[in-house]
Amino acid sequence: MSDIKVPLYVKISNQLTEDILKGTYRTGELLPTEDELEKQFQTSRTTVRNAIGILEREGLVYRKQGKGTVVQEPKTAQNLNYITSFTETLKEKNIKVETGSLSVELINPPPKIASLLNPKKGEKVYLIQRMRIADGLPVAFMSNYILARYTPDLVDKKGLLREMGLYQILEKEYDLKLNRAVETIEAYSSGPLEVDLLQIQEKTALFHTVRVTYLEDGTPFEVVISVIRADKYEYRVYLKGRPPLSRKSSTR
Repeated sequence: MSDIKVPLYVKISNQLTEDILKGTYRTGELLPTEDELEKQFQTSRTTVRNAIGILEREGLVYRKQGKGTVVQEPKTAQNLNYITSFTETLKEKNIKVETGSLSVELINPPPKIASLLNPKKGEKVYLIQRMRIADGLPVAFMSNYILARYTPDLVDKKGLLREMGLYQILEKEYDLKLNRAVETIEAYSSGPLEVDLLQIQEKTALFHTVRVTYLEDGTPFEVVISVIRADKYEYRVYLKGRPPLSRKSSTR
């Protein structure tokens, strides 16, 4: 079988991507001009523009009128085929993660949370609220509601929460196994509350996510409500194959 020929614009895009990721071109710097890239790769203007178009679609660069092509900070991507915490996703990308404001308290579950967790009568939940800071920048505010019967004395783990991801604590300290999760993701623009929390301008693009996490026996164990800066974070969904045809569809 003959090798598949990779188009030149893809090769150029791959080379520029590698240069950006290893720091040859840093965030905020300009890529070489189209003329310079034509000479460097000995190709046409169209090929160079197609290569840069790939970088734009992948969020690595943007075009600034009158300036050129600017390298932008790569977004952190969370793959949606695994149950991972925000902290784990960031650390995988070698991003320094810190905790800003942090509170842990035992409360009666609000009605919306109770409807998702279905707690026993009179059962309380732990509410953990944290500001997540990535490379010195506030990027997310998270509220975790956890059934208290599974995590006794969680309030005493406050120090650990500054050092470790919550899911690591649940696994190591409480021997809990997270089996699956259902996450709803919505996009919206920041208002006064988010401006104050995340130190951003109004109408900044944000993700609002609600995740329900289940244990191995099917018990809904945790609800996480997060507000995340969409210019610093993205979600990546892996899709494979086509769904099986229903009988109704196959007989048409």
